[in-house]
This record gives sequence, structure tokens and C-alpha cells, in this order.
Amino acid sequence: MSTQLQAKVSVSKKDVPPELAQKLFLGEITPGQFLGMSTERLYKLAGMGHEMFKSGQLQGARDVFEGLVAASPYDSVFHCHLAATYARLERFEEAKASYTRSLELNIANVDALVGRSELYLRERQLAEALQDIQQALKLDPQATRDTTKRARATLQMLQKMAEGGKAA
Repeated sequence: MSTQLQAKVSVSKKDVPPELAQKLFLGEITPGQFLGMSTERLYKLAGMGHEMFKSGQLQGARDVFEGLVAASPYDSVFHCHLAATYARLERFEEAKASYTRSLELNIANVDALVGRSELYLRERQLAEALQDIQQALKLDPQATRDTTKRARATLQMLQKMAEGGKAA
């Protein structure tokens, strides 16, 4: 390590109150909180990441959401956005793992339920997909979210396919 870098590291150590470092070590605060990042600032970054996602800048969006997940690992929304980005990048296993983590943090995250259901359908895991779709529709019965509208349409398509199979 260069002398200049060592000097910066030692200065940093002096600037960090030991009780704050201990809270980080014990998991009482997130890395983002340790760095002084407010929830508002994190969500502004998420908004930027979402705009990148919508405009097709997927690598940049992935970088933003991976950073947000590192800074705030207990935020279901950040895991969900990262999962959606992974899915668009065709990194399906990582997407499913991120959706699942999002749901571990917030079982009522409708977007994560619908996103994971679509990955299950892709893998032909119909029972798991239907379970997630039904849970999403139970949480948003009026289909106020775009993802829930998509889930409702998927369920209707699956029902028509099942009826067509019975008629044959």
C-alpha cells in the first residue's frame, strides 16, 4: 500500500467514532447509514437507476441497484429493482434470488411477487408461479399497479390455456 493511501486510511480511522463502527459491525446500522446517506438520498439514487432501467441503460442501472443493495441491504425495493434489472440482462438465477430476497424482507412486495412469478413461468414451474400470482392479486385485488395488471393478464391466459387443454 502506498504511503499516501496509508495516510488516507489512517486519517479515516481517526474520523470514525468507535461506537459508530461497532454499530456497523454488529449490524445495527447499514453501510449507507454508516456513510451518512439518508433514506431520501438513497431513493433519489434509486430514481436515477429506474430512469436508466427504463431507457435501456441496463449496465448502469445494475451498478446503481447493486450499490443501493450494498448500502441498504434490508430494503426490499432495492432488491426488487436489482432483480428486474438482472432479469432484463437475462441473468435469471440472480434475478430470482434477488426477488426472493426482496420477499424475505417484505412478503407484501407485489412487484417482487409478479417478477418472480414470471421467472417461475419461464422455468415451467407452474405451481410456484401461480402461488406468487395469486398472492399478488390478493394484495392488490383492484390491480392498481402495472405489475398486478400483468399478473392478472397472465392468470387469464393460463386459465384459457387450461380450458383449451381440457376441451381437447
